[in-house]
Amino acid sequence: MEVNNWKKFTGIYILICLLDIVVLNIAEYATLELLFKPLIMISILVYSFKNLRSYTFYNWIFTAFVFSWLGDVFLLGQGINDLFFVAGLASFLISHILYALYFYKSTNHTWSKKPSILGLQFTICVLVAAFYSLMYPGLGDLSIPVLFYVSAIGLMGILALNRFNKVNAKSFWFVLAGALCFILSDSIIGYNKFVNPLSFAHVYIMTFYCVAQYLILRGFVLGREN
Repeated sequence: MEVNNWKKFTGIYILICLLDIVVLNIAEYATLELLFKPLIMISILVYSFKNLRSYTFYNWIFTAFVFSWLGDVFLLGQGINDLFFVAGLASFLISHILYALYFYKSTNHTWSKKPSILGLQFTICVLVAAFYSLMYPGLGDLSIPVLFYVSAIGLMGILALNRFNKVNAKSFWFVLAGALCFILSDSIIGYNKFVNPLSFAHVYIMTFYCVAQYLILRGFVLGREN
């Protein structure tokens, strides 16, 4: 039953994501993103509520999904007013912090001492700092909010790496891949908005975003922390 539920969810999720990405490229149907984009996280929330409530850390991951949904909704209005962008940024900031806390809690609050993991975590810190420096000239009044945001998503990546050898291998790799896809998606957002506009940026952003949420959810399911 659980396998069938996951397969059904996967089919529905992929369809919603593809429809959202397709309408982004067809001007006359662009307004349909107002429907499809919120449905991406709604499908995850429904699946989680129906199937994962008995899992340890469910409340953390479910709340993170809720704030991701809020972020999606707010960002739909960013073309109307910059306050929508700030609200979306704040929602995803909370979501990333909750993901990071789940990652840390799933290791029983322990920290990796493996040199290779510490080296990769340091690399994430350097890359996040370098990317913030690249964006900084274009940030203006958003320099402090964006600093908090990039710090949170960097922390999420660091704590995803921290799960190495502390959870089962499948859960680790799915969650890590999801966290990295999230970092990539947000990096494209930042570059496109504050450095230089990119062709088809929204397609790349949504593709990596959809993959990220799916992989994090799959990693949680495979963690069997119940």
